[in-house]
Amino acid sequence: MQQQEIEATREQLRDRIWTYAQRGVLMLVIFLTGLFVGYQLWGQATQLQEQVEELTERNGALVKERDTERSKVTLIERDKKELERQLQDARTRAAAAEAKAAEAKTAAPEPAGGGGAAPAPAAQPGT
Repeated sequence: MQQQEIEATREQLRDRIWTYAQRGVLMLVIFLTGLFVGYQLWGQATQLQEQVEELTERNGALVKERDTERSKVTLIERDKKELERQLQDARTRAAAAEAKAAEAKTAAPEPAGGGGAAPAPAAQPGT
């Protein structure tokens, strides 16, 4: 009788251990599945990483475009300054030429005969 009670107790103990082991494995599987799903959705953030990569590429392209536009503006400003300098030089030369022409006009009075230039020879008919 005692042997049977011991066997029955052992059997109950094995059943309880097996039940708790099953529950423990099931809880472990559910826990690890939750960790995996959480990592996939939020931990690794696959969609967010793709968005970050896309935005990083777009940002790089915009930075390159901005630098290109800045260099164009710099070249245009340089050309503008050069043209302004050339214009100023041309104005200065024109003013000097006008002053020289005015000085030459006032320095050389016109002869009274009118015109001041020698008459051109008349064209001979038939030649």
